[in-house]
Amino acid sequence: MEKTPIMQLINVTKVYKLESGDVVALDNVSFDVREGEFLAIMGASGSGKSTLLNQLGILDVPTSGELSIDGKNVAKLNDLERTHMRRDVIGYVFQKFYLIPLLTAYENVEYPLILKYKKRDKNKRASHILNETGIDETMAIHRPSQLSGGQQQRVAIARALVNEPKILLCDEPTGNLDKKTGTQIMDLLVELNKKGKTVILVTHDPSLTRYAHRTITLEDGRIANVS
Repeated sequence: MEKTPIMQLINVTKVYKLESGDVVALDNVSFDVREGEFLAIMGASGSGKSTLLNQLGILDVPTSGELSIDGKNVAKLNDLERTHMRRDVIGYVFQKFYLIPLLTAYENVEYPLILKYKKRDKNKRASHILNETGIDETMAIHRPSQLSGGQQQRVAIARALVNEPKILLCDEPTGNLDKKTGTQIMDLLVELNKKGKTVILVTHDPSLTRYAHRTITLEDGRIANVS
């Protein structure tokens, strides 16, 4: 029996109403994401990539159509339920890292656990995840400004993983890194995917699609190609 997709979009349309006229940013987009898949979403600026990312990350809801994540229709969830889904089901990795400057690497990774459980990480889960992403104890005590770009992105990935999300949503994760470091980060994402994590990579860089099982290309808010 085939599994229910972990993410499913059915005729998702997003229209922005502006004084100059309506802008259709997504136009009847439909696709499934299978559990354990590594999916790349490609598109140039203006293709609808950022709008789609906001939908997948539950930062926005469709104007029409249906988006289901982990078997739940996002439009039918209340604000608190959406917040919990963002916290518990989806881990976010961004191009700019968005680490808290005044906290150490360890404290940045521990922070989502404190938000969720309202207490410090006595089980050392943050340390375990940092080690898994290549940040040892000597690096974990440093603040972001004392770490290289690659190290900061590893910390950001550890932070995204610490609450054990089912989906890792990566927005241009190598955009601020040199080629060698970017390759190391992509190799890390592949390893996480091999361990069962569903990875969705949003990128404008065609060279990164070689890491994915499948690539969806957007043009003018529509799916132009699936490969």
